[in-house]
Amino acid sequence: MDQAQKLRELVRGKPFNTVQNSNKKSETEIITITSGKGGVGKSNTSVNLACSLAENEKKVLIIDVDIGLGNTDLLLGVYPKFSLMQFLKGDCSLDQAIMNIYDNVDLIAGGELSTDDSLLSKGDKNLITTNLEKLRVYDYVIFDTGAGISSNVTYFCLAADRVLVLTTPEPTAITDAYALIKSLYNQSNEVQIEIVVNKASTEHEGKLTGKKLITVSKKFLSQQPIYLGFILEDKAVTNAVRKQVPYVKEYPSSPASKSVCKLAANLTGNQNINPKKRVGFLASLFKR
Repeated sequence: MDQAQKLRELVRGKPFNTVQNSNKKSETEIITITSGKGGVGKSNTSVNLACSLAENEKKVLIIDVDIGLGNTDLLLGVYPKFSLMQFLKGDCSLDQAIMNIYDNVDLIAGGELSTDDSLLSKGDKNLITTNLEKLRVYDYVIFDTGAGISSNVTYFCLAADRVLVLTTPEPTAITDAYALIKSLYNQSNEVQIEIVVNKASTEHEGKLTGKKLITVSKKFLSQQPIYLGFILEDKAVTNAVRKQVPYVKEYPSSPASKSVCKLAANLTGNQNINPKKRVGFLASLFKR
């Protein structure tokens, strides 16, 4: 049994020596969204994918585990009273750390690091994953990690059912994504890695970028990731960030929104997922 399987069992709250005899799959799927390089749009993808899933009757919790550098709360235009860091320090309960954002979308913000904090300790990580047993009300729990191959990143990748590695068509982003993929495969032969290409100019560029990563992985590694999909480059993304509103809600007919809906469809196997029309301003206020 490798490290990834043990972590997933820890997440499920099951003893390591008994889970092998159980064929029952948890109803909650753990997805980690990560990247080898910063600035590729990882957190924005986490937020908008969660919203797209939620609009199609899936209950989603986003957990920002990029503590100190996370910005999911800013992207959503909210100011949480409590955070993951406060939960880890014992300043609030897990329930208090959960903030409702939209129908079917909840958030646990990362919070701020104090000057004497560095990486999450092993105890911190275990506290997070063992408490996921309490979150089975959700269809999906999305870990939004930092970038790179730190122990924080790899831990939450190995604890997930599926790992979405985000890249862009830029050579530096592709190189760093490959380094992350290599690191994860070196630590586990069971981790399920799926590639998402952000800021693609066309569908062809997205597929070509994904193919590059798959080809090099197949050549030099014992395993290879699969291609999940792409998100088109779109001014609507920048405009939505400035407004601190997910672009799938503010601009549901935009190319980026349609791309994310296809990602959600690929993720769930439901090919009928489509962007929903934007509700009026007052209606959206009453929904919060």
